[in-house]
Amino acid sequence: MFTIEEPEIGSTFTQVPWEVHRPNAILQELYWADYRLDKTRPGYLRYYNVGDRHAKGVSCFAPNEGISEENTPCYFLPRGTSLPEGLALFYTHKMKLRFPPDFQGALHFVIAPTIPMTNENYEQLIRNLDWKSCTLRASAERMNELISFGNDLYGVEDFRMKKLYWLMEIWHAQTSYAMDRFHANDIHTWIALNKPSFEDLIQYESRAYIVFSALAQMNVNTPASQITESKYLGDILGELEDAFGWKSTELYELGRSRKNKKDDFSGDIVFALVLSMIGFILIQIFFF
Repeated sequence: MFTIEEPEIGSTFTQVPWEVHRPNAILQELYWADYRLDKTRPGYLRYYNVGDRHAKGVSCFAPNEGISEENTPCYFLPRGTSLPEGLALFYTHKMKLRFPPDFQGALHFVIAPTIPMTNENYEQLIRNLDWKSCTLRASAERMNELISFGNDLYGVEDFRMKKLYWLMEIWHAQTSYAMDRFHANDIHTWIALNKPSFEDLIQYESRAYIVFSALAQMNVNTPASQITESKYLGDILGELEDAFGWKSTELYELGRSRKNKKDDFSGDIVFALVLSMIGFILIQIFFF
């Protein structure tokens, strides 16, 4: 399945070892799961040492074969690209992606900070990387379609993983982020092919964190009337919080603080435009 050799989890690179792809890399703002805040230094992000198996950062992947997604701008970092000081590429896990007519693999990485920096610095560094525009090649099948078969859950004995399989279908349908759909496809396919238990998910900390951040966002946006969905979300989020000490409320607050900053910035622009218009009107009155 893989034509490229899988590195050890936590392997760290300052020079890109293979082409790594990310949809909307220079068009999309950082996502609330793309970083963790440093609780000891307000305003700064958590940073990671070389070899850290728990690094959190911007997702990207090296596909084993070409993938294409209609109408989605995609970018890649060419092999050999040197990352700037303060950023490194950390390998996290092997992805399993299912597209018609078969499935394929990819290696998942995160680009994470290795020195103290603010969210704004980090976002700018990511945007300024040497991203090249591309069309992920090959079968041109629809990424908007999540493949499933009637026997996917045969042999899945842990009911929590059956819940998660169903929740990934909902996430895939709801999200507006292309990278989220890749993650949902990976987790959905992994459950269908590997028949894992919840304990197996816990062993893959990087995949578990992707599940956690997805469900935390879904939990915020799910109406209370969706009783079954809310219960499944709450059950799995609670177990992941217990296993890793993560707090879904922290992710929610992080997302809300980013939205507030955007709203404040938009408000400042509107205020400045109003002042400019008033000034122009006064000039017209007094001088003409």
